[in-house]
Amino acid sequence: MFKPIPSFIYSKANQIFMILFVPLFAFVFINIYLPFDFGRIGELLGEHIKISEKTLTLLAALIIVISGMAIGAISRLIMSAYTKRKALTYLGYIVWIFGEIVAMATLFTLFSLFTDNPEAITDTLRNSVVYTALIVFIPYTLSYILFVLREKMHELKMLRQQIERDETVLQRAYIQILDEKGEMRLSIRRENLVMIESADNYVCIHYLSDQKIKKTMVRNTLNRVAEHLQGSRIVRCHRSYMINLDHAQVLHRDKEGIFIEVGIEGIPNVPISRTYADNIKEWI
Repeated sequence: MFKPIPSFIYSKANQIFMILFVPLFAFVFINIYLPFDFGRIGELLGEHIKISEKTLTLLAALIIVISGMAIGAISRLIMSAYTKRKALTYLGYIVWIFGEIVAMATLFTLFSLFTDNPEAITDTLRNSVVYTALIVFIPYTLSYILFVLREKMHELKMLRQQIERDETVLQRAYIQILDEKGEMRLSIRRENLVMIESADNYVCIHYLSDQKIKKTMVRNTLNRVAEHLQGSRIVRCHRSYMINLDHAQVLHRDKEGIFIEVGIEGIPNVPISRTYADNIKEWI
């Protein structure tokens, strides 16, 4: 009971919703079940105003509801200012709502003084508190359930978005090597993939594992692998080789051509052919 209620319960949007929804519900409820004796008010005013008793009764109910709406609006403004300084507990929220009910019931009791109500003021106030509590209990409960469901839906949406972002990051962090049927045969962290080498109808994947170079064969062509990895940092540099540019350290030329050195034991210098030279221009 002394635990702070979630802040979304008294957010600005939800407070405005309650200020509008509760009076609307109360007006409909009052005119259907007639918990208050507005008929007496209609009879009294009908003697002086040429309007039907039914219309006057509706007007009386509307005046009471609008007055209650004003009380609710003032209460929620005070609550908004209060919660900016201090968190509102569940017990405090219940007491606050009870205070709103008493304020609304007091207003009706004062309103009844202008009629020929035979009941004592204390009896009228007690009955008004009971009726008002019954009237606002349903919309207050429905509003609370709606706020909780809406917040849970928002949290679920944010969670799904976070999962999608995490999956996207994870997909970008790993390289999937597919076989000729399009089935994934190897998933490896991007920084661990060093080089891919063509071997007839296979490709040989050179990758780091436990700080050592390992190899694995996948049945596929280098052309297909290159198409799948297009747009990544693993680029085609020769008809027989693809290189992870993140591992490229030195570019040198000798009489046999241009080569990339990765500085990793077990990985030979990788040649660059003129056909694929444009693929590494950005790195150069």
